[in-house]
Amino acid sequence: MITYYCPSCWSTVVANAETCPTCGARIQDGPADIVEKYIAALRHPEPMTRLRAAWMLGRMRAERAVPALVQLVTTRHANDPYVISAAAKSLGLIGSRDAVPCLIELLRDPSASFMARAEAAEALKRIGGDEALAALTDIHHR
Repeated sequence: MITYYCPSCWSTVVANAETCPTCGARIQDGPADIVEKYIAALRHPEPMTRLRAAWMLGRMRAERAVPALVQLVTTRHANDPYVISAAAKSLGLIGSRDAVPCLIELLRDPSASFMARAEAAEALKRIGGDEALAALTDIHHR
């Protein structure tokens, strides 16, 4: 059985619905741009959809997705280590220095999963720069 969602509020809707019964948005009025669709999907209720969206944004090197991916990492979205790890990896693939502070925070967070911290370290290595390399050196010497 396929579940359909409103592209605006992510409420469940019936197949062929024209408007969302929860928020009133027109179902066909979702973002037309694929990058915007993936950014919106980072807030999807299903964890696998969030994970796939984070993964795709990194593979697309979607620079404009950096703020949304950073938010996933900094809020430790739903405490899902897989989504957080995918977001960290994608930030490394995109290579924006804007992601360095949140990746350092994730790397230093002892409550974060090992997998997420390892992805943060790899992302910092990929991005490079003095701040990223200093954080990696600091962690290595602890």
